[in-house]
Amino acid sequence: MRYYLSSNKKFINLIKYFHLFFIFFVIAMGIIFIVASGGGDGGRDEESEVSEEVENNADNDLINECGIDYDLNPGCDDSDEACSMAMRINIDRKTFPDESDCAPAIKWSEELAAVALAHSQNMCDQRELAHVMDGKNPFDRMADAGIEFVTAGENVAMGNDIAYDLNDIEDSFMKEEECEYNHRRNILNRDFTHVGIGIVHCDDGNQYITQDFATFNFDDIRNDPNEYCEY
Repeated sequence: MRYYLSSNKKFINLIKYFHLFFIFFVIAMGIIFIVASGGGDGGRDEESEVSEEVENNADNDLINECGIDYDLNPGCDDSDEACSMAMRINIDRKTFPDESDCAPAIKWSEELAAVALAHSQNMCDQRELAHVMDGKNPFDRMADAGIEFVTAGENVAMGNDIAYDLNDIEDSFMKEEECEYNHRRNILNRDFTHVGIGIVHCDDGNQYITQDFATFNFDDIRNDPNEYCEY
């Protein structure tokens, strides 16, 4: 199994990124822990460049150069804000076909969404942005919910409810470096076929977001290299 984690915390005029990535290689019987962190000014002007490109793609036919039909709705209630964020993931996959290496259109998973929502609520209750809470990581939470996955990943974020909307937060993910272990890679990961998203608007004035990704079938894992990212 392969696991990927990434987290994001946003304030009104400052974005700080804290990335914690766990990759477990069961076949090799080894565990590699990669920890990376960085920070910088977060501005709506920079992020609007991504939003504009995304908006243009949303207006176009969602069949891209890979010949993939990125159906805008992955199978959820499009009146729900979590579903809207999942729809945005499909637009991002269409927008960056080289980096995603023709990743499939993401599909909605109610089971993953329930796990993601519970984690967002827990982060709100404890006023903490983290992948590991109460001694459990995302993959423990998925297993506790009876979800059997081949590979999985998680993005978490916290954003001021007034200053940032969900597109701003997704933009901040997509402004990260290409081909690195971060939020962007989880979103564009060709091996992730399903997503569930949980969003909680907390009484501390922040929104807590969890994006849980997974693949359920070994046949959906590709073994050919990603030539664009060289991995």
